[in-house]
Amino acid sequence: MKGATRALLLGASLLIALLVVTRTASAHVIGISRGDYTPDGAAVQADIVLRADDAALAVQGLDADGDGRVTAEELARARPAMKAAFLDALTVTSDGASCVAALDDASLDPPDGVRVRGTFSCPRAPTHLHLRFGFLDRMPSDHRHLATVHLPKGDVDVLAVLARPELDVDVTGGASYGFVSLFRGGIEHILTGPDHLAFLLALVLGGTLVADRRTRVGSLVAMLTAFTVGHSAALAIATLGGFAPGSRFVEPAVALSVAYVGGENLFTKSVRHRWMLTLPFGFIHGFAFASGLLPLGLPRAQLPAALFAFNLGVEGGQLFVLALLLPPLTYLGSRGWYPKAARVLSAGIVLAGLLWFVQRVA
Repeated sequence: MKGATRALLLGASLLIALLVVTRTASAHVIGISRGDYTPDGAAVQADIVLRADDAALAVQGLDADGDGRVTAEELARARPAMKAAFLDALTVTSDGASCVAALDDASLDPPDGVRVRGTFSCPRAPTHLHLRFGFLDRMPSDHRHLATVHLPKGDVDVLAVLARPELDVDVTGGASYGFVSLFRGGIEHILTGPDHLAFLLALVLGGTLVADRRTRVGSLVAMLTAFTVGHSAALAIATLGGFAPGSRFVEPAVALSVAYVGGENLFTKSVRHRWMLTLPFGFIHGFAFASGLLPLGLPRAQLPAALFAFNLGVEGGQLFVLALLLPPLTYLGSRGWYPKAARVLSAGIVLAGLLWFVQRVA
């Protein structure tokens, strides 16, 4: 009886923590923007594209009527605020000297984006550029900015985030597609997504409830790899083929995938089949992320290497979570009260998934 009470207390504590997390994760779409930066003599041309709803978060009053859409009229009225938010906050220095920003245009970018074009006038033609993407301070903490500096010898790419908002470029150097930056972005995509983490936790809990420990790790790795394959295929289809289901469909589906895996833990006695589930679930989660990428119109020449680096990071992030969770949960699995606690927590994951589903449908 004492063990059962402890199990319920542990499960309840973890459930409360999980439900607190759901309050900050009502939407799965990751904010992402694209920026093309081109040195041109003593100037640098900037072309920034982002979703209109992200722009409305950065510019107070952009969506003046609060209907969730940004119109051309609203954007025209907000031109000074757009310059302040995106160009004035973007620091460009040429060989240590500051470049001055001017707004060239702010326009809608169909189907649901906003494009900001500007020119930075520098004292001289740069040999070394330093960019600091200060507008990330105005965005949600998980927003990513895929920046490309176009140089005569090739492009330089970086995935900038709030914690790493800067880029240094040798203008006379060669091309680089930013493998480390995109690989790290894939890891962060897993580690900063509450629904991703809940999904992975449900998978690991299911694995630790299986009696045969010899097949446990292999089964879990197979599940995660199948998920990554599906995730990668969805991103490739979306970015290379230009197709992805709308977020109004895939966002609730992501939530249901979390709820399903948590619910299966309450009844299943084997996880060997789960890779067949995580493969299509990987498609769903990948399309959810692609719904943020697709409107940005990424250059196709960049995509294969960028997708490889990003998805390698996704797999690395998942294996890191597995390595972090599996040893302590395996140790606890030898306790008589653990199966009850694991099932209580799995029930909490079901509830969290259903709450996300209701929020996203609403």
